[in-house]
Amino acid sequence: MGQTVEIPSDLYNKWLRAGRALEEWHNAFEDFLIVHNPVLLRRLRKARKEHLSGKTRPWEDFKRDFARSRKRAR
Repeated sequence: MGQTVEIPSDLYNKWLRAGRALEEWHNAFEDFLIVHNPVLLRRLRKARKEHLSGKTRPWEDFKRDFARSRKRAR
């Protein structure tokens, strides 16, 4: 432990650019999948409307209910 590895700055910068490009691709692909799934798109729009209209519940309630449903599913 405690060893240092030196990486040339141009190589490091290429790695950073590749990471950003991969993140951009991931976001675009995710958008593509959502747009081409009408059922999911409807559910997302409905959830957004409910959220904006205040139809939400506390996080702790959600976690409790989710944990219960997982126990029942086993």
